[in-house]
Order: sequence, then C-alpha cells, then structure tokens
Amino acid sequence: MGRAGTGAEKIFLRGDNGAEINFTGRLYSEISYYAEETASLTRLRLFALEDGGQVYSIVSGAGLQKSRTFYTVSRDGEMYRISNGVQSFVLPLDLLFASVFGLCGIDPERAEDFKSDFEENLRKLA
Repeated sequence: MGRAGTGAEKIFLRGDNGAEINFTGRLYSEISYYAEETASLTRLRLFALEDGGQVYSIVSGAGLQKSRTFYTVSRDGEMYRISNGVQSFVLPLDLLFASVFGLCGIDPERAEDFKSDFEENLRKLA
C-alpha cells in the first residue's frame, strides 16, 4: 500500500471469488473476533473511499485455511448499492445491515454486538 495524500492510501484487495479491487482510501475502523466453536479468527476492516463510498474487507482463517472477501457499499439515492466485485444489488439501510452481517459470516447472535458500530460508521461516511 502506498500513501496518496491526506492519510489516504492506494489499496489492493482480492477476493476468493476472483474479484479484485484497487482504490484510494483510508482505514476507518477495524475489528477482529475469535469464534471458539470453529477455532477461526475473523478480521473486519472498513475503508473510507475518497468518493464517499466504503469497502468492507473480511478475512477469516482457521489453521491453514483462509477466506477473503470484500464488499463495496455506496449510496444510491435513498438506497445503498453493495457489490462483491461479481454481483451487485441495491437495498434499503435496514436490509443492508442484515446483508452485510450475513455476507461477512457473522453469527446472527453476535450481529447485535457489531450493529451499533457498523451503523454509526455507515452514517458518518454517508
């Protein structure tokens, strides 16, 4: 990653679905959690883009297995567009939360723990 001005960096991400993304942005927030039942560690990173959009990077791993996904989120009028680099769809804000948590593989019981932080970050960036 190389620096590009006011705290922004040029960032490259690759997903397991074959999608790749290059963007200029900055790390806005990061959280990691460990799931004892699967012995896996998940790292969620939120990047703020220069154009106001966001990129969520999710990397999970257990032992030698690792999965990498990313999702771009941008406002589209009163709705939000989410894409994994292969497929895109448009959702209202309340469905966006459920979708991101589901796509990130976050246990629904733990989703409430992250929802307030996610909602606050999304509103600040939007």
